[in-house]
Amino acid sequence: MHQNRRLFPIIVGVYGALWAIFSLLSLFFGLTNISGRGMEGLAAQVAIIVFGIPSLIFAVLLLVCAVGLWQEKRWALIMALVLAILNLAVAVLISITPTDITYVGFGGIVLSVVALWYIVKQLRFRD
Repeated sequence: MHQNRRLFPIIVGVYGALWAIFSLLSLFFGLTNISGRGMEGLAAQVAIIVFGIPSLIFAVLLLVCAVGLWQEKRWALIMALVLAILNLAVAVLISITPTDITYVGFGGIVLSVVALWYIVKQLRFRD
């Protein structure tokens, strides 16, 4: 097996693990602050609903995709393509939002474009 085909699933798996850590931390801090009054309670609910739960679902999907890519399943490439497109959409939204984490959005855009390039290349050469 070609070395690059083994590297991509590892990258996707590490990315999925990082997303899982982020989402679990978001859920933890959201749940610990949910009993707060006023904005603290509202911020905790937003952290859980907007960041924690969808991020955890995305992380699980990334990890499932990494396993499929490792086993060279065709569905995993299609899944990786869909997840890269979703990641690109989120990265664009983060980068156009005037916040302190705009640079994260630009990094996500670069990561998504590189992943999309690799996935499309793999899909074209497998047919």
